[in-house]
Amino acid sequence: MPFSYVFKRLISSWQLYIALLLGIILASVFFAGINVGADTAAKQALDQALSHVPVDLYASAYSFVLSSSNITDIAYKVSKVDGVNDVEAISRVSSFSHDKLDDANVNYKGFRIVGISNKSHVYDGWIGGVPSWEENKTYIWADSSDADLWEVGSVISLNITMPFLRYENFTEVKLPINLTVAGFVSLEDKAVSMLQGTYSYIQPFGIGGPTQFVTLAPIPENLLIVSWEKTLTPLLDTVYELSPSYSPISTDILVFVDRNSLVSVWDIPGSIQRLNVVKNHIDNEVGRYGIYTYSMLDSILTMYNVTLSLMRLSFIVVSLPVFFVAWYMGTTVSDVSFNLRRREIGLLLTKGFSRRQLLQMFLSEALLIGVAGGFIGFVLSLALNPLFVRAVGGEFAGTPIFGIDTTVLTVVFSAVITMLAVFRPARRASNLAPVDALREYMYVEEVKPYKKLWPWVAFILGSYKMVIFLTGVNLMTEVQRLAMTGGNFLLIILVGVWAFFDVVVLTYIGPVLFFWGFTKIFIRGSLKFQEITAKAAKFLGDLGVLATRSVQRNPARAASIAFLIALIIGYGVQITGTLASEQDYNIRVAYANVGADVRVELGSSVNVSSIRNLMNTIRNNVSGVASTTVEYSFYGTSSFGGLQLTTVNTTDWLNTAYYEGGWFSGNDLDTAFQHLSLDNHTIILDRDVAERNNLNVGDEIRVGFSWEKFEGEHFSEDLTIVGFFGVKRPESPIFGPVEIYTSRSYVPEGWFHELSQAIANSSSAIVLVKLDSGTDGATVANQIRTLAPRKTVYSVAEQLHQQQSNLMYTGILNVQRLGVAFAILAASIGTALVTLVSLKERQREASIMSVRGLSFKQLTVMLLTENLAVVTFAVLIGAIAGLIIVYGNVVSFSSTAPSFVAKRLVFPPDALLTIFTYLGLVFASTIVPVIFMAKRYISRLERVVRQV
Repeated sequence: MPFSYVFKRLISSWQLYIALLLGIILASVFFAGINVGADTAAKQALDQALSHVPVDLYASAYSFVLSSSNITDIAYKVSKVDGVNDVEAISRVSSFSHDKLDDANVNYKGFRIVGISNKSHVYDGWIGGVPSWEENKTYIWADSSDADLWEVGSVISLNITMPFLRYENFTEVKLPINLTVAGFVSLEDKAVSMLQGTYSYIQPFGIGGPTQFVTLAPIPENLLIVSWEKTLTPLLDTVYELSPSYSPISTDILVFVDRNSLVSVWDIPGSIQRLNVVKNHIDNEVGRYGIYTYSMLDSILTMYNVTLSLMRLSFIVVSLPVFFVAWYMGTTVSDVSFNLRRREIGLLLTKGFSRRQLLQMFLSEALLIGVAGGFIGFVLSLALNPLFVRAVGGEFAGTPIFGIDTTVLTVVFSAVITMLAVFRPARRASNLAPVDALREYMYVEEVKPYKKLWPWVAFILGSYKMVIFLTGVNLMTEVQRLAMTGGNFLLIILVGVWAFFDVVVLTYIGPVLFFWGFTKIFIRGSLKFQEITAKAAKFLGDLGVLATRSVQRNPARAASIAFLIALIIGYGVQITGTLASEQDYNIRVAYANVGADVRVELGSSVNVSSIRNLMNTIRNNVSGVASTTVEYSFYGTSSFGGLQLTTVNTTDWLNTAYYEGGWFSGNDLDTAFQHLSLDNHTIILDRDVAERNNLNVGDEIRVGFSWEKFEGEHFSEDLTIVGFFGVKRPESPIFGPVEIYTSRSYVPEGWFHELSQAIANSSSAIVLVKLDSGTDGATVANQIRTLAPRKTVYSVAEQLHQQQSNLMYTGILNVQRLGVAFAILAASIGTALVTLVSLKERQREASIMSVRGLSFKQLTVMLLTENLAVVTFAVLIGAIAGLIIVYGNVVSFSSTAPSFVAKRLVFPPDALLTIFTYLGLVFASTIVPVIFMAKRYISRLERVVRQV
């Protein structure tokens, strides 16, 4: 069939295909967008990871006895390898000094002497001017452990120990060196990592998250920086001449390659291969010295490739509902469109067209639409690139990152989904008999007999899964419990297979089966829905009767629209509720981990007065602090087991710390803490200890510990139980009851002060800080670190920011948000277009009713009644099912996941606003087309009357 003919037919029928084209464009925009976004974010993640790696490759001469000329020769030969931009040598040697404090105690200090060359890359992170080096002059890292003990001009005397093996006995020779302090230098972390030799390492970023490569945090030590040429060279040559068993001076040859020519984001395997070639050539040069080369880029590129693949796979999986909606909408629109082309089909058949030629024509038209939609969608995705890049966790830098494969995949995807959507309607239309094609009210979808078996199977499976969601049952847990009880083996196998099918398959497709089966059975295959519609429209009189008959005349189309809307509303409610619950859970977990907005860990051997001074310093020097409190922790013993005791000031703690009411039982929280404040001999006992030993509120428990002031003395007291602390998850079928939070019992602060002599050296303390609303917790944490540099500080803001830095985690959530928006938009457009095409199909009917006296208002009310009945019904079913799914996921997670904080079902105002926006779009997609078409009918009729 000539292409020109197909193109002409497509142009002449463009109004019918515009609906299909819009749906395909939306799907291809989303498909291309998430791929371009993933490419861009992954490229940025790779660049960020590479920026943290100060050295590309290094040849380590650890413990090898080499002279300075050997090292210089190695560096020169490596620099001549193709692909190498720069090379430098860096040498390190460790030493100790000791100061005698008294006859029994000696204070040891460790030092690391690092020699760097005159053109070292360390200077890139050297804060201040490049020094003028002299022999045996040293610059001290300003953050060294004991930096405050020296000043400029101080002399540090050290000994470098060299081991010698003589007649199977080791002897040591000490090489003295005196270094004069020339100054103190501040260094960026990247420079410190080069000096310390911790070039990079792999750090998993969150459970299940992508692996990220970051610079290792600086090791607290005394770091002395000297000139490699003027200070380390003589030492290297002296050691070489003495030839010890192994050299105390380790040397690395740092290699910096041409990343622009060797590393390509679009060809990671090729990049790894090119780097391996460079590495092999370097090994060939340094191998004669027994040195081996390590690459810091191979593992990064490999992990980047895996991360990008996982990101794309995850995004495609969470985007399946969008693609499904596009396919189903295309199928529904195609059904209606081919129904409007019945006369054309009948005429073509009577003119000699074969059914095969008709099918080829329809599919050729669809292919053109798919290709055009793919290209348009890809271009639009570039325009929306900032949205997609930020959604997957990247930062928009103004230039989208995409490869040719993304363009090709988008067009292929668009063409495939169009062909899949059009094939069945086109085949049904091409199989019409010429006489049936010319009939006025013969619908294409009625040609194939309606079968009820599969809708009933889908409805039963879907309803079963909805019941599972509603009850919150986890079948895998039940199978484990059944296996542990030693039940029938065959029964366990059968139940296990079904549980796997339930969790892995029905969890995802169960709602789809429920909506499809429900709409097929109760809308298309039953008169129940029509009867309900008739009763609901009874107040409209004859208009209600007309609307009801219209619904009865189009059961398949009504079922398709109902399924589409129910599916999308259910999906929207599910994703919105899940994300809201997930966000609420993450915030509460962060607060539970930190204990308040900010936590300062003070370590062991607490000093009460110094802690009070620190708290006063924080309150007086840090803005935005609402309150502070301190928790002292120490260990106690009892006949019921060990107890981790935590002392609190009840008033300050309740005003500062983060807690949830469900963590305390036995007495309500206020009552329990009131008892603690009034009686120093009370305890809120660890719930696990209480339940294992049948202890109740009002019982006494004897708690003791060793009195360290007098060796061997033991102290104990009776404490009255006033409440319980702790949360348990349901019993594990394998391990039984499992405590999912560090055991803890609360005792009054006054009791701790009474016993401070006994437990001062065995207790630890933390300071909790609550901030005023709107205060930046990260800023406060940094201010506290400045005030207490030796303390470890945690903040909720930093933990949440760290979580948001996990591209895999945040990317999937944001793609789900975008997916819901695109799916709702696609469903709304599909509903609107199907409504428009359906009303266009009834143009003659509407005109006749207008001639017989129906006003614009009456015609609009009738059309709205027949369309809104289906939409409202579908919205209700979808919303209820979505709520059930969210509830089931929340309950299932809380019953199986090891979390002290229980996930809960929440719909904050922004989530409710999102859902109501979705509902508004769906209803608008029905109301606006009806009003538009009704007005158009009346206008046309008025023009005809005026002409007459």
